[in-house]
Amino acid sequence: MIWACPLCQAPLKSCEGGVQCAANHQFDRAKQGYLPLLPAHHRRSAAPGDDKAMLRGRRTFLQGGYYKPLVERLAAELEVLCAHRSSPPVVLDSGCGEGYYLQQLLLVSQQWGLGLQAYGIDISKEAAKLSARALPEASIAVASSFQLPVLDGSVDVVLRIFSPGDSGEVARVLSEGGEFWRVVPGPSHLYQLKQALYDEVTLHQLPPSPEGFELISEIPIEFTMALEGSEAIEQLLQMTPFVWRGSEEGKRQLREAASLAVSASFVLQRYKPNDQ
Repeated sequence: MIWACPLCQAPLKSCEGGVQCAANHQFDRAKQGYLPLLPAHHRRSAAPGDDKAMLRGRRTFLQGGYYKPLVERLAAELEVLCAHRSSPPVVLDSGCGEGYYLQQLLLVSQQWGLGLQAYGIDISKEAAKLSARALPEASIAVASSFQLPVLDGSVDVVLRIFSPGDSGEVARVLSEGGEFWRVVPGPSHLYQLKQALYDEVTLHQLPPSPEGFELISEIPIEFTMALEGSEAIEQLLQMTPFVWRGSEEGKRQLREAASLAVSASFVLQRYKPNDQ
């Protein structure tokens, strides 16, 4: 178990009904299966993170296979990683949402006989509920990616897909030889949505490398999604900041479209800490 007490940072061990540290701080497992490792004083609101409607819409969209090429690339990189290891890697999905990506990696791991110790955290309780239900073979916790309740040097791959977090915390929890995998939007991501919503369209700029890390590889993943029906278009809108921004007339036209071809552009960045 990689979990550390969020109050005193001591290792957490299984106990009746949940987990407990040596200082007797106990965290009871929720009935849905997740661990509540986000102390009240670490929350910025009463219900942080994505709400139930947003998560369920995103789950439906992702289960439609629209982002399958991204999953396939992640799986290919995982296969390469496992080929150079003598034991199954520990993977932490930081900002796991409804659990789609971790679930897909576990499925591939099982099919290929790779082995995988899967953990996920999300600041949203609703996200943790969905992830824990979908992933009984993983360990899921409500926690902050800026204050990871994770033991030092206990994780082989920290995966972060479109999620914020603290790079110092990532470096702290990575094992010797561990890697930080970050997926960010590529230059032309969702270009057609931007065209419908803005008079002038700008390309995405890649974020700077996280402090304290060295880039191992940068892999572009680009494909076109054929969205059929207004429901899929609305679900994609709800997954983006565009739902709050841009032309209202443009959003109306998008929502009334029977189909839409949209560019998907991602960059998978693999990093290692500078001191390795």
